[in-house]
Amino acid sequence: MIELTVASSGLNSSYDLTDEIVNVLRQRGAGDGLVGVFAHGSTIGLVIMRYEPGAMQDLLRALERAAPDDASYLHGLTTGDPNGFSHVRSSLLGTSVLVPYAGGELAMSATHRVVLIDFDLKPATRRVLIDPPRLAEAPELDRPSPVTALS
Repeated sequence: MIELTVASSGLNSSYDLTDEIVNVLRQRGAGDGLVGVFAHGSTIGLVIMRYEPGAMQDLLRALERAAPDDASYLHGLTTGDPNGFSHVRSSLLGTSVLVPYAGGELAMSATHRVVLIDFDLKPATRRVLIDPPRLAEAPELDRPSPVTALS
């Protein structure tokens, strides 16, 4: 497991993690396969998107409509914490993605990026965990096939 840290400024801040993910995968000599990326926290989201100002604003506006920051949330009543909308937005987006990795590159459109979005009200250091694909092991010649044919 590889850990990245992001010094987040908080509310609606976003961070393109794509190049850093590729760099650490190359440094570790990751093989081809699926890369698991997990953002540790319940007030952040992790997405694959076209990361440009218009698309980012569109996403934030859609999330504001779905989970307005000025609404009353039961979370605030039970915890005293006024960031109920942050938890809802995180749940809507999710905190993990799987990305194909092949030939030392993330196998997705060149215009798409892996983006961390922080919805919380205050700055924080965010942890992102990366599960790299492993190098393929050499096949054993005498290993029986797990598939059996029905006659």
